[in-house]
Amino acid sequence: MKRLLAPLVALTLAACAASVPWTSTTVPKDQWKSDYSACRRYADRDVGWREDDRDSGSPFRDYDRHQAKKRFDASLASCMIDRGYVPASRHKE
Repeated sequence: MKRLLAPLVALTLAACAASVPWTSTTVPKDQWKSDYSACRRYADRDVGWREDDRDSGSPFRDYDRHQAKKRFDASLASCMIDRGYVPASRHKE
């Protein structure tokens, strides 16, 4: 368990430091990170799936994780679009 903790902390910190993958021409740039964080929290609550040690032997764990990730990404995208953002890869400056 301790072997997994260090990489998990590093990934979490990297995710926090990463830039927001959404842009907007109507929302002030200093608000982007707070909106992105709020939408991530919303998506997390909306999906409500948590991986725990009890299902570690389940052959469906990977499938469940994949489906939860798809639902999370869709919920996050919907929230960001509702706030006036577009994916950064589609934004033309």
